Amino acid sequence: MVWSDAARVGLFALLVVLILGALLLLARRLGPRRVGQNQDIPFESGLGRGSRSHPPLQVAFYLLAVSFLVFELEGAFLFAWAVAFHTLPVRAVVGGLIFLLILALGWVYEWRMGALRWH
Repeated sequence: MVWSDAARVGLFALLVVLILGALLLLARRLGPRRVGQNQDIPFESGLGRGSRSHPPLQVAFYLLAVSFLVFELEGAFLFAWAVAFHTLPVRAVVGGLIFLLILALGWVYEWRMGALRWH
């Protein structure tokens, strides 16, 4: 019997699901059965449930982190564009310049809205 590529992939996927199911079932059967109140509490650096090591972070930290991620990702795109700049057709250069313009407008908007101002 000749197997098509789709049948081979399907058989492989079925085999993977069966093996994973067997491993999960085996782990549940052989794993520890102790259930206590402390097992459901997340453990973080040895601090107890009611202790506070520091106050919660301000929203400004999160906004700055998200802005950093967005502009860092755009910087990675710009690096690849700059490396291949001399070999790109005119259409790609214009697209990159439009991308730079949008990036600059986003940065100016963020600056004017006060997201870069530290309070």
